[in-house]
Amino acid sequence: MTLDLTRRDWLVGGTALAGSLIASTITSAQTVPEANLTPTPENPIRAGFNENVYGPSLKAKKVMDEAAKTAHLYDFFGQRKLNQVIAKMENLPGDHIAIDNGSTPFLEKTTFACAIQQGKVLAPNPTYGSVTGTAKMLGLDIISVPVGENMGIDLDAMRSAMTDDVKLVYLCNPNNPIPSIIEKNSLRDFCIEMSKRAIVLVDEAYYEYVNNPDFESMKSLVTEHKNIIVCRTASKIHGFAGVRMGFAFAHPETMRLITGPFNLSLSNVAVAGAVESYQDTEYQTFIKQKNRESMDILEKMFKDLNYEYIKSNSNFAFFNAGRPSTEVATALKKHGIISGRPFPPFTNWVRMSTVKPEEMQYVVDAYRKEFG
Repeated sequence: MTLDLTRRDWLVGGTALAGSLIASTITSAQTVPEANLTPTPENPIRAGFNENVYGPSLKAKKVMDEAAKTAHLYDFFGQRKLNQVIAKMENLPGDHIAIDNGSTPFLEKTTFACAIQQGKVLAPNPTYGSVTGTAKMLGLDIISVPVGENMGIDLDAMRSAMTDDVKLVYLCNPNNPIPSIIEKNSLRDFCIEMSKRAIVLVDEAYYEYVNNPDFESMKSLVTEHKNIIVCRTASKIHGFAGVRMGFAFAHPETMRLITGPFNLSLSNVAVAGAVESYQDTEYQTFIKQKNRESMDILEKMFKDLNYEYIKSNSNFAFFNAGRPSTEVATALKKHGIISGRPFPPFTNWVRMSTVKPEEMQYVVDAYRKEFG
């Protein structure tokens, strides 16, 4: 069964063939790594980290190899070009865009800005832990608002929990570890309302994977509304988790809180790769296709085992295994599979990242052997 929770029909026969043909056309210019069907502790199937297991596109790898030849030089021109690429894609002025080594620096610096004001942090629970973890390290008070009965972020409950000393409101959309989204109109109203009282930080790390008419990026708000920051990362669909590249969208006055006059910490290699990767829409389409194939395999298992799960708007699933997630992780580890860590208070729920479809089938078979 599902909570808001949906099941998709398993792709079979002609539908699966059609999907394979589409994928093969898209990847005609790509070299796709082979699936890992003999995993070991040293070379496991990584179904616990929400990564793009295919890695960066071939086009991005090529320009990164070339950029490494000039790694000894400062490359301000490359950063300027990347800014222009993102500005055109997102239809935002260049001074509303900042670039850094992933989205983490922006999440942390926004929390530092909250600490300078000696404010509290308001965030849903559970959610991605970078902001709340940094807040705890800085000794800030955190107001944690449980997700609603449908396991989505409850904006009404967050409104009720808002106080005058809250200086940072954090929202991850889609959320993590629960791959739910916040309805676009409600979120827009909430962001505008709360930004009059505090900084509102919207983390859109997984937005490229969303295929839901109720979802919308909040980037358009930053031109007219101060105190709203939207973060993005190349770590997911672009496969840059180890390369590091991320963006923040904000009003220039707000941007001063999270950036310096210039950034010398950016890698030439990462910048060059991002310029190419963000324009390689064909590769992004391929990754979304493969993600859907793998998610279908997982959802078929949930249906067969009558598990409740959250409709995924991302590259990971969240399902109720009916037993501690630590027990699931231990059992799968014997098969060379890494799954998600515990996410209190949902300790019987498992976060499972999608991997290559062939690997996903291996994971499902191993899970059924242990529990199905």
